[in-house]
Amino acid sequence: MVRKNDWLTAAAIGLMAMCVVTFDHEALGHGGLCVALGGHIRLLTSSLFRCDVKTGWLDVAGPLGNLFVATLALVCLRFVPARLPGLRLFLITVTAFGYFWESGYLIRAMHRKEGDLYFAVQYFWGEPSVGQRLLAASVGLIFFLFTARLASKLLLDLWPNAAQARSIARTVWISATLGAALAALAYQGHGWGDLRDSVLEIGLASFPFLFIPVRSGSAENPSPPAVLERSYSTVALAALMYAVFVATMGRGIVA
Repeated sequence: MVRKNDWLTAAAIGLMAMCVVTFDHEALGHGGLCVALGGHIRLLTSSLFRCDVKTGWLDVAGPLGNLFVATLALVCLRFVPARLPGLRLFLITVTAFGYFWESGYLIRAMHRKEGDLYFAVQYFWGEPSVGQRLLAASVGLIFFLFTARLASKLLLDLWPNAAQARSIARTVWISATLGAALAALAYQGHGWGDLRDSVLEIGLASFPFLFIPVRSGSAENPSPPAVLERSYSTVALAALMYAVFVATMGRGIVA
């Protein structure tokens, strides 16, 4: 009899990963550098940031914060045993969400000529030409495809059957996307920009989670599939993290 994975625990892991990668970009990246430069944070939400210091370094700090933590999670994954599938799934999701966010962001920034990465390029090298924008967008696309391939492999390491791994990935994605949207609705400011950006950064950027893995793992010496069991401690931790996230970055911190 095949034991089923617990959808509630998977959803809780997706919710926690969303909180982490959003914090990495906005608070740790943008906010951390703002404070380090002696500035004051004027606005901090799940997708909006304002600092009274003006420098291109602030623009690039958010993406760097995400890339750093995503890479750190990928490194840590090497040391987590297979008997801890929940922790492994969390690290995989943090890595994938972070990489998808920044690679997709680079493509969009070069297309629309706006956003952190575009403004950072302007600050350091001046207005980019059409060719330079195409080159940067191509780099973003390559990184995006690499992330999809990496996430597929890591998921198949846990669940060699593609359908099973894809079910987990979809549960994680739905939870994270809905969590990001609902948190943004708590924003005390005006307009839909915060909601739009939150959904773009988490939901749209990581849409490959709906389709990966496409194929099952190798039939030769397949690893036994992991079983994600119900973990009330994980669910409780996710609820606590999300409550704090909504009350702070969701609602918005305004100085």
